[in-house]
Amino acid sequence: MLVLGLMALCGKIAVDFPAYSVAPLSGVTIAGLPAVTSHICVDQFGYLPDGSKVAVISDPQKGYNANDHYTCGSKLEVRDRSGKTVFTGAATAWRNGATHEDSGDKGWWFDFSTVTGSGQYYVYDPSTKERSPLFRIGEQVFKPVLMAATRMYYYQRLGTPITERYAQGPWVDEAAYLQDKHARYVNAKDDASLERDLSGGWMDAGDTDKYPPFNGDVIHPLLYAYTANPKVFTDDFGIPESGNGLPDILDEVKYQLDWLERMQDTDGSVPVKMGHVDYNGKYPLSQDNRTRYYGPKDSGAAIFTSAIFAHASRVYAKFPAWKSYAAGLRERAIRSWDWYQTHPRTFKSDTGEIKSGIANRSAEEQDRMEAYAAIHLFALTGEEKYQAAIKKKVGASRQLSEYLWSPYEVGASESLVDYIGLPKADPDIVARIKGQLAKSAMSDHFAPGPDADLYRAWMEPTNYHWGSSTVRSSWGVVAILAANYGGVDSATHARLMQRAADMLHSFHGVNPLGVVYLTNMGKYGAEHSLQSMYHQRYGENTPFSHNPPPGYVVGGPNQSFAGKAAAGHPSIDWIRAQPRGKAYADFNLNWPESSWELSEPAIYYQAMYVRLIAAFAR
Repeated sequence: MLVLGLMALCGKIAVDFPAYSVAPLSGVTIAGLPAVTSHICVDQFGYLPDGSKVAVISDPQKGYNANDHYTCGSKLEVRDRSGKTVFTGAATAWRNGATHEDSGDKGWWFDFSTVTGSGQYYVYDPSTKERSPLFRIGEQVFKPVLMAATRMYYYQRLGTPITERYAQGPWVDEAAYLQDKHARYVNAKDDASLERDLSGGWMDAGDTDKYPPFNGDVIHPLLYAYTANPKVFTDDFGIPESGNGLPDILDEVKYQLDWLERMQDTDGSVPVKMGHVDYNGKYPLSQDNRTRYYGPKDSGAAIFTSAIFAHASRVYAKFPAWKSYAAGLRERAIRSWDWYQTHPRTFKSDTGEIKSGIANRSAEEQDRMEAYAAIHLFALTGEEKYQAAIKKKVGASRQLSEYLWSPYEVGASESLVDYIGLPKADPDIVARIKGQLAKSAMSDHFAPGPDADLYRAWMEPTNYHWGSSTVRSSWGVVAILAANYGGVDSATHARLMQRAADMLHSFHGVNPLGVVYLTNMGKYGAEHSLQSMYHQRYGENTPFSHNPPPGYVVGGPNQSFAGKAAAGHPSIDWIRAQPRGKAYADFNLNWPESSWELSEPAIYYQAMYVRLIAAFAR
């Protein structure tokens, strides 16, 4: 089942690996270059000229590749694409040869930060005559990757054709789920008078259902990615709206906002979710004509939507072409706020009849989002009632209620640092936010030095769960927030920014699998990226099962993976036996293998990655 483009074409694996595993690159060759080894891990897209550049060399001790040993030579080289050596140095053993718990590997670091010239390079080990994957050094090495990651949302669109011109490849389909224009109420399926036009928007993840509350982890980080780095979000990302004189990321977010507007009722209420009531899907999606349903009104959906509309109004109001649109978002935000404040809170609106994720939000989650919505509405209106709500509910945020600034719910909670800059911000709340960031910055359980992890991307052991990619990105983002808003000294600022950069590098190949955790990135320079994902449009039993669109961020390693092999299929029990950093496989099988716990992408995983990489795209 496993296909890894370059591996299948020109490489050979010297060690037997389990079925569906992310097999290493060892033995793959490119004409005129030495053979590549997965044991020399680099960011396969590259490094900024003034950034730290450290290759990690691995010698596996535990896990599925425990017998695939590697001994680092006494001297390593950096060579340019022509083969010219531009730097020679020695690697340093990580922690004097200790075995890294998260990966089960021993290893070395090879620092070549003094190499700053623009070009394409590789790290070469003369003792083994093997090299790392190629990488670039330059000011714009991350901009193309940012564009690919942002374009993922175009592939997720429903209700519009996915055409070859904008798909930039074979990943096309006619408009899917046009029946969303006639969505029925799930508790009155035969009542045509309750039909609503709920068309458009993005698929939530690998599934095609759409959930307003889940967008709290999507729209906020995408908007903050733009406002923190507006110059990198240009008008040429290759989507249908490109060339209209407006940032493509905001055009794309507007596609989702337009759907969310349809979800909002005239009284400000919002259904908890919409989608199918069975699993009888078809491929292509445009041929799936099952009736789609929306759920009951829900207080969590209403307050999450209020915060989204208020935040978006602030951003879109900066553009003359969107002035009236932003005004409408402001009015909608207030309407959902008022509905939320005047109706009983709901916690069980989503019964699960509409598949497949459960979108209910707890009282604590609604309290937190109420604080964030109040921040954006206070910024929009200056009204005291929103300031009062902030004072009452802001302490419920995980970032302020827990001992350290949490890497969870980071997208929406960035409104806390947003609040710092508001003209009428409460001084005590501002001091509390800054103090929490400053305290967190000095903790080894928030931003330890690179040495805390062989692959320079430390996470808490409990972070390796379903959707660990979101936490990985979030650790980088919160380091940036602490660096810029925590009042730290220059040395701490540099350490925090290095941590953020290292978290980004870990997505791009500096990890125990030596793989880029984005799909099909060969044309962007990656020699070893993922080739499978769980996805109803591009996954198992589709023509794109092993040729998905580029740029999708997958869920990532999951030490609690619960999938089981179907009768007659190869065992996948080995995944649960891995060190947590290796608990991943490149496959896309349905139940009972349940690959969605590993390889499914999601619009929220993607949003936090975009937020992180945007900080380094120039």
